[in-house]
Amino acid sequence: MLKKIVPDPPSDAVQPARPRHTTAVMHFGTCHQAHDPICAVRAGVDAEDALVCAVTALKAAYETNALALEQAEEPLRSLLAASENSLEKGLALAEAVLRGMEQG
Repeated sequence: MLKKIVPDPPSDAVQPARPRHTTAVMHFGTCHQAHDPICAVRAGVDAEDALVCAVTALKAAYETNALALEQAEEPLRSLLAASENSLEKGLALAEAVLRGMEQG
């Protein structure tokens, strides 16, 4: 029978850290394809940092839409209500992912 030279690691051994996700390059700002993009998300930005920025942008869009909704009349009011619903879903999803990332 062979004797084991190296002992097994403790069961509560720290697992190696997984590499953090980062962004890929993404261009935007074309004014509905009227010209080449003038803005871009840089590649290599930490995904959690990018998600914080996305949540901030979605919150601003949601608030702006809500202000417009208070003053609008039909048929614009219906379009703004639909946008509010989409923004609310996007914000909830982004915040849920961010919360999950923060909790590990």
